[in-house]
Amino acid sequence: MRAAIACFERHGFEETTTSMIAARAGVAVGTVYNYFHDKRALILELLEETHRELADPVIAGLDPARWRGRTDPRMLTRKLIDAVFRSQSLRPGIQRILWARYFKDPDFVAPFEAIRERLQQAIVAFLAAVDEQGLCRMDLDRKLAPFVILNAVQWNATQAYLQGDPRQVGRAARATAELVERYVFAVPGGSGRRRSPVGRVRTSRSR
Repeated sequence: MRAAIACFERHGFEETTTSMIAARAGVAVGTVYNYFHDKRALILELLEETHRELADPVIAGLDPARWRGRTDPRMLTRKLIDAVFRSQSLRPGIQRILWARYFKDPDFVAPFEAIRERLQQAIVAFLAAVDEQGLCRMDLDRKLAPFVILNAVQWNATQAYLQGDPRQVGRAARATAELVERYVFAVPGGSGRRRSPVGRVRTSRSR
């Protein structure tokens, strides 16, 4: 797999061949085919491996059992968002390939959506624990929030990294963390807005 990663990172998906991967690994092409039908099967395997490396630490960090009573969830939010932004430097070529295949190849959709579902469920559990402490904004839409948070962080992290300026990544991470913090957490000492019975923001027309 290290040989495949090196080839994909250097040449991209379209230009990489199984012969290149075999040569890089120092094995016969037939040996590669003993394990993988083609380079597409290889990149699918890398999808699972890369997502585990990127997502598992975030999911573990969101687990209330890891932080409840020990860490301010605001600080944890900033720390995890910063980690997501920094993780964009892990196999950047592979990540670009995977996103491109997501939009081109239907077989890549299900694994992507599976990891997104895991992340959203981790955010649900995190928000529930924050809510138990009375720290969530009263008008926060609890059902929509995991989707909004995941997409905001994922999109901003990807775009910041694509800008190619490491300083931009850090600034964007801090700005995104502030955005999420203002979206989720009640202002300390403030009463917050009153939440309607269905958990949606009340407007002047609905009162």
